[in-house]
Amino acid sequence: MRQTLFYLPVEILGVPLFGRGVLFWAILLAGVIAIVRALLQKKKIEDSIFYACIAALGLFVVNTIGPRIAEPQGFPIRGYGVFLTLAIVVSSAITARRGKKLWNYPLDVILSIVFVGAFCGIIGARVFYVVQYWRDIQTGSFMETLVNIIDVTNGGLVVYGSIIGGILAVVAFLAIKKLPVLATLDLFAPGLALGIAIGRIGCLMNGCCFGGPCDLPWAIVFPPESPAYTQQLDEGIISLYGIKLAQPETKSSPEKNLFSIKKKHVNLATDVFAPVLVESVDPGSEAEKAGIKSGDRICNMGIVPKGFDSSNENVDAQTKQRKIRRFRVENNAQVFYFFLNIWDPKSDADVVLTLMNEEETNTNDSAEKKAASVEMRNVVFHPTPVKARPVHPTQVYSSINMLVVCGLLLLLSRVAKRDGVVFAGLLILYPIHRFCIELLRTDEESFCGTGLTVSQCVSLATFVIGVAILFHSLKGAPKRALDGYFPKEEENN
Repeated sequence: MRQTLFYLPVEILGVPLFGRGVLFWAILLAGVIAIVRALLQKKKIEDSIFYACIAALGLFVVNTIGPRIAEPQGFPIRGYGVFLTLAIVVSSAITARRGKKLWNYPLDVILSIVFVGAFCGIIGARVFYVVQYWRDIQTGSFMETLVNIIDVTNGGLVVYGSIIGGILAVVAFLAIKKLPVLATLDLFAPGLALGIAIGRIGCLMNGCCFGGPCDLPWAIVFPPESPAYTQQLDEGIISLYGIKLAQPETKSSPEKNLFSIKKKHVNLATDVFAPVLVESVDPGSEAEKAGIKSGDRICNMGIVPKGFDSSNENVDAQTKQRKIRRFRVENNAQVFYFFLNIWDPKSDADVVLTLMNEEETNTNDSAEKKAASVEMRNVVFHPTPVKARPVHPTQVYSSINMLVVCGLLLLLSRVAKRDGVVFAGLLILYPIHRFCIELLRTDEESFCGTGLTVSQCVSLATFVIGVAILFHSLKGAPKRALDGYFPKEEENN
């Protein structure tokens, strides 16, 4: 996993690239020139509208999205985006080469189809993701929510949404241009499978689309702060810096905004006022060495300078004097938020916890005796992340499977005598692969109580559509609509 490959500068000679910077005015100028040129050459009005839309999209991205994505180190180039781009370029190049060699398919037409399919495919993939994970996208601010919807640099694309959006857009484009639909889809099917195979490596770089825990030799371990690591924390598969919290007996509505929580850990957001109890402590962990024990109740926590000695001075007075950040915690979600969002494991600071441990007393004991049985203490330690459990590298499985599917489709294209057979093969083979992969993945929940994930339900529907197209193609006479459709270029006289 490597989400960020490198950083690009956000300014040149002190002039910013994003916002109302160099890129903004360059895109605006290029858009105006393209529109004016199209009007002067008396091209179709659609061309001018197309250039205007592309320019407007570019201006929005550069002016609004760019500054929000930029980090102090510069503008991040994500591994996911690089492999997504590589997938589009490589699959398009192979498709263009095959189209030119087999049927003399014009390169400009293929590039137009690629652009329409890729653009609408990314939109479809993002829409699918936004609908599926809307609760993680939505915020209190309309502009921030809009940026979250559009920002795909960190992932957040669903392959099925890309396939559906891209195919529908391409079919519409082919119908408008009066080009053979099924024959052209056959041409693009192997390249699409190859593009999915390359794109899945981007998922591996991003850390998404991971599988469940396994002990196989080829299992992979994701680093802390990865989606797999966070999910294993949420599900209690691994402890939080050596501490495993007990789930309270009752649960109500999820945590709202006590710590201005931006990351939502729904599985851990328990009652707003529920005791935070330590269920167990990992043997040999820094938490155990600090004296944290099973049954301790965490009352508050904070960040203190490294080497802070809680035994020599009153911790409360000391932290107030030094203006040390301390938080009163009232549910499990706040403890997780502190460790995952406030505490920086790379810092030199330590963590201080105020713990309460109540010894067992009889119900008939006096209030004074019960109060005397309560032990309050402070512990200071430097938490170290717990290593995540190995998981199935489902991204690699998917990439290998789709390379095999690409090879099968290329072989099928050599022997198929009817249009639509190769495309139907993609719609049949991919759902089978995806349905099986979903059995190993743990990042999606059951859809509407079916016991199947959203992707598995879509796989069943896609498989049925593929079978229907296959029967439709086979019931008629052999037909290859692209044979002779584009005449060969005449040799020089």
